[in-house]
Amino acid sequence: MASDEADVLIIGAGLSGLIAARTVLAAGFTPLILEADTRVGGRILTEDLAGLPMELGAQWIGDTHHRMFALAAELGVETYQQYDEGETSYELAGTGVLRGNDFHDRFGDELAELETVLRRLDELSAEVSPATPWTAPHAAEWDAITAGAWYDAQGLSPVARTLLEICTVGILAVPTVEVSFLHLLFTIQTCGVTAELFAESEGGAQTTRFVGGTAEIPQRLAALVTDHLVFDAPVQLIEHGTDSVTVHCRGGRTARGRRVIVALSPMLAGRIMYDPPLSGYRDQLTQRMPNSAAMKAFFVYDEPFWRTEGLNGQLISDIGPARMSNDTCVPGDGHGVILLFLEGEQARTHTHWSEAERREALTTELVRHFGDRAAKPLHYIDGEWGNRQWTRGCYNANCGPLVWTTYGPALAEPIGLIHWASTDTATQWSAYMEGAVESGERAAAEVIAALT
Repeated sequence: MASDEADVLIIGAGLSGLIAARTVLAAGFTPLILEADTRVGGRILTEDLAGLPMELGAQWIGDTHHRMFALAAELGVETYQQYDEGETSYELAGTGVLRGNDFHDRFGDELAELETVLRRLDELSAEVSPATPWTAPHAAEWDAITAGAWYDAQGLSPVARTLLEICTVGILAVPTVEVSFLHLLFTIQTCGVTAELFAESEGGAQTTRFVGGTAEIPQRLAALVTDHLVFDAPVQLIEHGTDSVTVHCRGGRTARGRRVIVALSPMLAGRIMYDPPLSGYRDQLTQRMPNSAAMKAFFVYDEPFWRTEGLNGQLISDIGPARMSNDTCVPGDGHGVILLFLEGEQARTHTHWSEAERREALTTELVRHFGDRAAKPLHYIDGEWGNRQWTRGCYNANCGPLVWTTYGPALAEPIGLIHWASTDTATQWSAYMEGAVESGERAAAEVIAALT
C-alpha cells in the first residue's frame, strides 16, 4: 500500500490540473497529481495514424486565447494557422448540396436574419456576468427557457434556424433544447461575442493548431512536474477536516495534504465520495451538469483534392451523419485529411454503430459534398468520448434550465480545504483549453493564498 504526502493534492492530470500543479510548485509548495488514467491530457488526446497526429480531443485555439499562446511559446510548441481558403459546402433544410457563393446568393436574406439574431445575442449576453451569471437582471426569465425555445421564437427561416442550431451544437455538443438560454448567454459572454465564438476565420475560436499535435502541451507540462505525478490512481474517497485532507485511491494508495484541488468536470467530481459528505446543494449541482457528447472521425487521402476544386474542406449539413467538417491537413505533409464532427444526438446515436457502419455512412456524406475521390481514403479513425471511463463525455458540461439560478454559486466556490478546477468552471472561454488554463491558475491562486 503506497502512501504519499504533499502540500497540495491535485485530482486529475488534464490541462487544468497540470497548470495548477506547475503554479503551486513555482510558489514553493509541493503538489501531487493523482491521475486515474495512464496518460495526461484529459480531454486532449492526440493519436498517431500513419505518422500523422489525429486530434481525437481538443484541437484548436483562437486569436483571443492569450493564455494558450503564451503557454505554447513557453513550452516551445510551435503553432500554425487553420486552412480556410475556398468555399464551404452546405446542405440545409432540403436545399441539396450548394457551394459557398451559390448558397449565399440564394439565401442572402435568410443569412441577414441570422446576423440580426446573433447581434441580439451579443446585446443580451452583455448583461451576464461570467463569474455570477445568476445575478443578471433577467436571469430568472432566461434560465427558465431553453436556448432552443428562444431560437424558435425568433421567426427564422428553416435554413437560418437549422444553420444556427448546427453552429450552436458545434460548440455545446448537445441539442439546444437541453441547454438553458442563460447558459448560452453565459457561454457567449465568456468568449467575448458571437463573432469570436462561431467564426472559423479571423477572430474565431478555431484559427490555430499546434505543430506535433495538441498533446504536446500537456505532455511538456507533465515533464515539468514528473516527480509529482502518479498514474493509474482513480480517486474514490476524499476525507477532509479542518487542517488536512486524505485521498484514497483504488488499489489502496493514499495521499495526505493540506489542500486538494479536484480538477475534474463537475459530473466526475460528483462521483467521488467525500467524508464528511458535501452538502446536497453541491451534489444537486453536479447531478445537473452532465458532460456533453462528441465524436470526431478522420479520413486520410493521398492529397487534399478538394483544395484544387476551390473548396476549404468544410461542410455544414443537417442530413449527416456529420453536421460539420474541417480540412485538418498537416503542413509539410502531402496527405489530405478531413475531420468530421458528430456532436450531440449524432454522437449519441452513432456510438452504437460499428466502426464499419460509421465509416460507410460518413463516406457517403463526403462523396455528396466533395465528389467520388472522397470514397477512397487511405486511412480512417474515429473516437467517441462518452465511452472513455475517465472522461465520460466531451467537450464540456452544460447547464439545463434553472441550474444556474438555483445552484450556480456552488460551481467553483471552495468547500473547506477542497477547491475546484476544470474548464467547466472558467469565466473566460469556458469549455475551451483557454478556460482550462484559467481555472487551473485560479484554483492554484486560491490554494497558495490559503497556505501562505
